[in-house]
Amino acid sequence: MIIAQSYEELLKKNKKLVFIDVRSPKEYKEAHIPDAVNIPVFSDKEREIIGTLYKKEGKKEAIREALKRVGPKVYDIYTEMEKYVERDAEIVVYCARGGMRSSAIVSFFKEFSLPLVKLAKGYKGYRNYLNEKLPEMVAQCEYVALYGKTGSGKTKILKVLEKKGYDVLDLEECANNRGSLLGSIGLGEKYSQKFFESQVLKRFLSFKTKKIIIEGESKRIGNIVMPKYLYEAVINSEKLLIETELAKRIDIIKEEYLKESYEKKEIIETMKKLGRYIGEKQINEYIERIKKEEYDFVIKELIEKYYDKVYTTKNKVFQKTFYNKNEEECADEIVKYIFG
Repeated sequence: MIIAQSYEELLKKNKKLVFIDVRSPKEYKEAHIPDAVNIPVFSDKEREIIGTLYKKEGKKEAIREALKRVGPKVYDIYTEMEKYVERDAEIVVYCARGGMRSSAIVSFFKEFSLPLVKLAKGYKGYRNYLNEKLPEMVAQCEYVALYGKTGSGKTKILKVLEKKGYDVLDLEECANNRGSLLGSIGLGEKYSQKFFESQVLKRFLSFKTKKIIIEGESKRIGNIVMPKYLYEAVINSEKLLIETELAKRIDIIKEEYLKESYEKKEIIETMKKLGRYIGEKQINEYIERIKKEEYDFVIKELIEKYYDKVYTTKNKVFQKTFYNKNEEECADEIVKYIFG
């Protein structure tokens, strides 16, 4: 007998949940439950072939083709899943809608003593939970937002606060983007809108209180657009301003954007996007200086001629201003202000 449980039912168990996503790599890449492991039943090409068969020749022929292709993989799929079996953990298998792929895997492998549970309605069921519950979770909390110019250290302060045990929602981390035209440098592939929302849900499920500290953001973070209910929480938050001296801002930006793993080529290609705002001649000069590793000059110029000009605090009322000379000390002052 296949045990199928909804995402909400699984959460109520208060057990460690290990999600196994048996969809194709392409489906998984687009969006998945955070921390889920992809053990695909079919490759992208196989899924396409079976889908075409289903449309043209019907369900019976599609099932035959699916069985033919999955048969040789059964041993490998089993041994991969076996790696994730833990004591006191729930192993949850899901596909797109809780259909053939997850049902077949759970049914077959349970006969070989793998303790698997099927996620009812699959990834679609998870999304239904998110779409219903996340707006409610957001509405139930109070928010304190940190604002400040580029390089003021807001993200570093959030990390300190999170380390101290306070509930922090880092929206830029959820979006995998630092919230500017250059914000994707060194961060790898872009997150989809769905995966951003999944990352936000993951954090809300982890919060211990209803007092959440966030970073003040515009509605768009790179390629991500905040849902209306989330953006309204940001703009209606209690607002604190972080002020930081120029020299420290340059150091913070260098630390964030010039890590050893980041390629200079990516920095240069991303810089070109600023051409329409600053001018091609100016950008070409900056690129030449980057090639010579004259980073301080370029960062200072970008701060003064671009970032500070486009950053506005118009129509924002700040309850208090904090001066960031040291992130640990600034975080302590913020905690004292918020919590007394």
